[in-house]
Parts: sequence; C-alpha cells; structure tokens
Amino acid sequence: MKPLRLVTALAAVAIGFALARGQDERAVAPLVTPPAPPAPLASNVSDWRTLVGGAGPETVPVLDREGLPWVAVADFARLLDATKFWRGDLRKLELRARNHRVLLTVEDPFVVVDDHTVRLDAPVRSENGELIVPVALADSLPRDSTLARLYYDASRHVVLRVPPVGLVTGPRIAVEGGGTRLVFPVDRADEVVIASRDRAHFRIRFSGFYAGELPAGFPDGSLARAIRPIATAGGSAFEIEVAPEASGFRLVSDVTGHRVTLTFERGPAAGLEPFAPEGPAGPRNLRVIVLDPGHGGADTGVTVEGAVEKDLTLQLARILKGEIERRMRTRVVLTREDDRELSEDERAERANRAHADLVISLHFDGLPGGRAHGATAYCPPATFGSTQRESEGQGMIALLPWRDVALRHAVAARELSEDLLSALELRAQGPARLREILPYPLLGVNAPGLLLECATLTSDVDRRRILEPRGLSDLAATLADGISAYQRNL
Repeated sequence: MKPLRLVTALAAVAIGFALARGQDERAVAPLVTPPAPPAPLASNVSDWRTLVGGAGPETVPVLDREGLPWVAVADFARLLDATKFWRGDLRKLELRARNHRVLLTVEDPFVVVDDHTVRLDAPVRSENGELIVPVALADSLPRDSTLARLYYDASRHVVLRVPPVGLVTGPRIAVEGGGTRLVFPVDRADEVVIASRDRAHFRIRFSGFYAGELPAGFPDGSLARAIRPIATAGGSAFEIEVAPEASGFRLVSDVTGHRVTLTFERGPAAGLEPFAPEGPAGPRNLRVIVLDPGHGGADTGVTVEGAVEKDLTLQLARILKGEIERRMRTRVVLTREDDRELSEDERAERANRAHADLVISLHFDGLPGGRAHGATAYCPPATFGSTQRESEGQGMIALLPWRDVALRHAVAARELSEDLLSALELRAQGPARLREILPYPLLGVNAPGLLLECATLTSDVDRRRILEPRGLSDLAATLADGISAYQRNL
C-alpha cells in the first residue's frame, strides 16, 4: 500500500476551536419544502452517462383481451428457451425446457406444469392461427436454476425474462411515529449501496433490474417527498428527495426475506447514519479548477504490472481537463504538466496562485492482498466546530494556521466528494468510499478540495478497466459528471 500521510480528524477538531466566529465559512441552509402533493423530481437523467446499446433483459409484448393480460405462446416459449411440440389431433401444445414441460390445451384453462395442474383465469386460445395464454401462467412456473424466470411488468406492459442479477421492484411506503419506511422487494438484498447521502439527492443503488411501478404520491407526514429511477451502468438506482427535518437514515438488508428497508427518522434513534452536510443552494461559480496529478519524477507512486501511478494520474488529468472545458466555462489548471516531482507546498502554492475554486488531487490506490478494489475520497471533516465555537464566548478571536486553511471549505468539499463518488457508483466504477480526514496534499490549499484514489491498481478488475483503450476516458467522463453536478448544486 502506498504511503498517505494524513492529518487526523482529531487535529481537525482542534483547529475548529481556533476558528473565529466571524470566519468566512459556508453555513448549512435549509432545503426548500415542496408543496403537497409532491411533484416528480426534475433532474436531468442525461447527466448520468447511460449504457450504450441497451442492456435490459429480453421482453415480449402483452396483449389485452377481455380485461386480462395475455402473451403469445411463441413469445412465451422464446423467453423460456423452450422447444414446441404440437399435437393437432388433440389440439395440445407441449413446451419443453431443460427437464421441465408445460402442456397447453386449446380452449382449456387447465395447464399441466411438470407433475402438477394449474388452473388459469381463462382458457388457452387460438387467435389467427397462433396460441395465446394468460400471463398468469408465468407465476406458476417452477423456480429453479434450470428454467428461466419470467415476470409480468404491468407498468411497461411486457413479460420479461429476469436477468441473472435479479429484480428490484418499487417500494412500499409506511409512516410510523417519527419515521418513514421504504421497503424494496429485491432478489439480492446483500447487493445494495447508498450512492449519495445528500437529502435533496439521496441515491440508493441495487444490483438488480428495476421493474414495476413507483408510488404516485406519499402518505401525509412522509419524510420521503419524491422518488424516481435514475440511470446507472449496472443494476438500478433511485433518487429520493428527503424532507429537511429528517435527522438520519438506516439501511437494513434482509437476505432471507428478500427485501431492503430504508428508514428516515425525524429525531434521534439507534443505528442512524447522518446525512451529508449541505451548503447554500444554487449554481456555483467555478472559474478555475485545479487538477493535481499525484506523484511525478522519482516518486512513481503505485506500480503494478506495467501500471505506473504517476503516469496514469497525469494522463487522467489531461483528459479530464479537456472534458471539463468542453462542458463548462471554466479554466482548468494542472499543478504539473509533465513528469516532474513537486512538494506538497509547491502544489498548494500553484493552486492558490491560480485562485482555485476547486482542487482535486488525483491518485490511484494500492493495497496488499489484491482483494480490495474501488475508489476512495479523502476530504476535510465537515462535522467539526460550529457548536463548540458558539460556546467559546463572545468576541473571541483566534487564527487558523495557513496549512489547515482547507478546513474552512469542509462542507463544500464534502458535497464535492458526494457528487464524485455518486457518479462513480452509478457508472459501476465503485465501490466508492468516503473518509473525512484532511489529506496531506490539501495542506495550505485555500479552496474546497479532496484527494481521490480513483481506482485500486492492485485489483485485477480495476487495473484492467483503467488500462483498457477507453479506460481513462470513461473515468474522466464520470468525474466530469460529478463535477458538473457539484457546479449545478440543484
């Protein structure tokens, strides 16, 4: 593992006591409460880069007959990957899929599935020379690994073959006491992550494919104001607007019961996780962004099987510079343009001389064992100081050491970290972790900033992804997504 010298969070708290009451520090602003009934969130889905070529499961259309959903037997057989055997003298059709069989009889509501009989709501019918069957038959098929699992998605009016990652359906919502509970039925309850802890854009990601319908409204007193699906490179994700009065959240995965329960609480409760600190709403004016490619010169950083950290950080910074300038009216400055070694003081000086509105120190991680993977962001702690400072007494003035000036921008740095890590999670470039601790490269930097370990080079999966022909370009596009979200500050 490469060395990373850090100033501990305890030191950050100590600095918090020394901040003057009149210091120019961003305060947390309350969210605007939307009118009831809640309107759908108005975010631009295209901000999150989607998969190319369509990655959804195979589907077939559903027919409406006599108020019931039906599906053509030929389509049904294709989803099951079944072979059809027709017996015209008996008007029977047998579907064979692996070691299973389904026997259908025209004008008969009884269907034989393996060794048991199922009664449908209506008989199998012949329509224009083709058999059709009620969709309800899909629920009567055996559940084992040898037969494809089918699901009727009423919201899309299709029958789909459930992909290997399983399904996620819309949540059931309940308001009890001071809490609001959202229960998501899922096939894989252990594969869920919180992609963003921002109240206005709280994001949760599942490995399964989303099917079903989201609630049109929410009960009175609900701390969840709105929910919508958002694009993700794998599985599915949802963005939830959480009321400002919510104090924290709790996520519980029930693998046996195949459900994930997300609870928001108004007051203190056991096991609550905090929301991300929030600054004032409204677009941010980012005139100058400084990218700091880590290492350089004799300091190579992590080196694994031809992947050299100092080279990758410089290449990534150059690509990201072009991506940002293409999207935003922002000047991007690199602390180093070539393979040279810079001290931390030199990097901070170049960022401050450029009057940076944002500083991102780019790195790649290396951890022993090769099992750990993903990205990690280190940002100044945004949870120190305010209540203690107020109790220090009126008129008390103290000085903040210049090397710790990044602590003044801790709330904004935390928001930037959330946006970048959320983009990485939604593009399947995680898992993404956040550490609130002042990293050494930010000492003396007078701007919101973070150190980002973009991937773990000792992980075979991460290293292959980064070294692919478009690996760094895809990573740069994802980081630009996060920076754009931070700039919009919706």
